[in-house]
Amino acid sequence: MPNQVKPRIKQPRWALVAACILVLSGCAASQPPEQKTLTNEQVLESSGNDREIIELYKRELKQKESSQTRIKLVKRYLYIKDYDSADFYLSPLLQKTEQDGQPISQIGLLAGKVAMGLEQWQTAALRLKEVQQRDPNDSESANLLGILAAREGDLTDARQWFNQARKNMANDRTIKNNLALIDVLEQDLTGALRRLEPLPELSELSDKTRITLSLIYAKTNQRSAFDALTSSMESEEQAVLYQQLQALPVADLSSLLDVAPQAKAPEQEGVIQ
Repeated sequence: MPNQVKPRIKQPRWALVAACILVLSGCAASQPPEQKTLTNEQVLESSGNDREIIELYKRELKQKESSQTRIKLVKRYLYIKDYDSADFYLSPLLQKTEQDGQPISQIGLLAGKVAMGLEQWQTAALRLKEVQQRDPNDSESANLLGILAAREGDLTDARQWFNQARKNMANDRTIKNNLALIDVLEQDLTGALRRLEPLPELSELSDKTRITLSLIYAKTNQRSAFDALTSSMESEEQAVLYQQLQALPVADLSSLLDVAPQAKAPEQEGVIQ
């Protein structure tokens, strides 16, 4: 993703701001081999042990090459943000002309995500635009291209990509948050807040939307709304964060743009990623 004062107030890094806001908060032996493998994967999924799941996929690939298993391995590395490993294990798929039944656009989308994780912005844009050429209805590549455009400061292009993603049925909360951040970057704080309304229950807000709302409330001097949003924080922490957000320039907030919901692991997700 993109890189990232009133007197005596230290400019926070967004990772620190995000961290503050997050404070708110049968018999196997009798089964045939393929069924046993599936059961092992399901057990590991339920345990949430990413490293063991990765080792399972690698053992399977060592026994027999499979594009489907390799894709699952790459997704898992992306999920834990190990972009170098994701890039390494994706390479064979990029080199193949046949994808064993896997849509080529899926490989391109993964390649675009890996390139973004490695901060290879031009490569990411190239891969994602190739996906769009093959499948103009792909909402996830459109959203990612919007993020890349915003990073380059092309807010008009970014807004067009986000709207295209929304038109193609992307996750609505993700896209609305991204469009709201474009509003903020254009100094339209009222429009940004209006776009995010009506607000869901606080427990249903994504981390990125919490940060966006906290920023808007601080910039528009809505302290009571800010305090309600961050009510799980200590009052002293609230005061410090409120001051930090008020002092924070809005020149570069592209790191808050949402890629996709991340509450679940790749094989459990119902939406994108």
